[in-house]
Amino acid sequence: MCKNKIIFFAIILTIIPGFVQAQNSTNSPYTRYGYGNLSDKATATQRGMGGIGYGLRNSQIINTSNSASFSNIDSMTFMFDMGVMGQMAWFKDGVNKEKKMNGNLEYLSMQFPLLKGMGVGVGLEPVSFVGYSYMDTTRLPGDNALANYVFQGNGGMSQVYGAFAYDFLGKLSLGVKFAYLFGDIVHNNITPLSQTQIGNAYNMNYIDTLNTRGLTYEFGLQYHQTIGKYKTLTVGGIFSPKIRLGGRVSEMFVRTDASGAAMDAPEYRTTRDSVFELPMTIGLGFSYNDLNKITLGADVLFQNWADAKFYDQTNAFYNRLKINAGGELIPSFTSNNFFNRVRYRAGAYYTNSYLKVNDVAGNEAGYKEYGVSVGLGLPMTNKKSYVNMALEYSLIRPNISTLINEQYFKITLSYTFNETWFLRRKIQ
Repeated sequence: MCKNKIIFFAIILTIIPGFVQAQNSTNSPYTRYGYGNLSDKATATQRGMGGIGYGLRNSQIINTSNSASFSNIDSMTFMFDMGVMGQMAWFKDGVNKEKKMNGNLEYLSMQFPLLKGMGVGVGLEPVSFVGYSYMDTTRLPGDNALANYVFQGNGGMSQVYGAFAYDFLGKLSLGVKFAYLFGDIVHNNITPLSQTQIGNAYNMNYIDTLNTRGLTYEFGLQYHQTIGKYKTLTVGGIFSPKIRLGGRVSEMFVRTDASGAAMDAPEYRTTRDSVFELPMTIGLGFSYNDLNKITLGADVLFQNWADAKFYDQTNAFYNRLKINAGGELIPSFTSNNFFNRVRYRAGAYYTNSYLKVNDVAGNEAGYKEYGVSVGLGLPMTNKKSYVNMALEYSLIRPNISTLINEQYFKITLSYTFNETWFLRRKIQ
């Protein structure tokens, strides 16, 4: 067993560098703004149930949405969950249509007991994603020639976290989650300059890089009450205050010819005094659980983005509200029939984006996102570990009809490893 543990952790350490570098899970032009698309830090199990988590309390899954849930773990159990994602996206602006595909390693999470009633969680998870590439064809100033203005971006933010939770008297669980946030967000604008303007035609590449670093923290609470034989009602919540990030903005200008080759040495500039913040966040939720039969739950999330500074300015974003609902059904946990032991999941969610985007006329607007999901938890031979699959469809609809409509079909796969590791064997 000891040898297997060493091999297991060696594999994890091998995977981590790939997670840190593979930070592109979107093709959305809207990620040109702000910090990009936000991740709600949900595992494949949770995504299959619409992303619920604040009131979710189940000893057979890792719930990364609420640190208070980490106290709900068997005293001899070690759990590990790793998720990968692939998606297909469709974009439409009323005239043009485009389809793109991408994928990524999404998250790594571990959970284990520390003391009686106390659980620990550690892991890596995404915070935001940036990834876009599009072209705007228009006439050059002072010239009748058409030219292609190119806009590209990539990167995002991730965090490595540690969380602790303690269960008081078997009813009230309190948790805290500390994280180190890091990541680079890179935007590249390629602007053509005409012969009429400067005498010799060339492109000006402007590359803007936001380097973020910072410590974040979040508090979690869950109150769970037995309401019948094997039936439990749990209410939970999370709170995170507004947090200032360490942010450094670097700018690079370089002239390129028609082939893309640099014509001279790049010019660098660095801005060190801009203020970047993450918003105050409040989440509330509940779940009803009939042990090994059915789970139902719902969440609501509020983020005060309008008060968070971005490049020293407040009111750069809209406040964000998200509502999730979903559940899980197990036909017969003790059955010898495999399909009766499968966990069947479904859910839905709604959210408005925190981003403020502009149409071609300069009008400011946001967009709304609607999503539905289904999922499966396929039991392994020990009946404690699972292969999880979540299928999600989401529709992004802007408030102005001239902006881009987006549709996504996403699949997330994970393996939840749930084993007894801390039991001392008397007979070898």
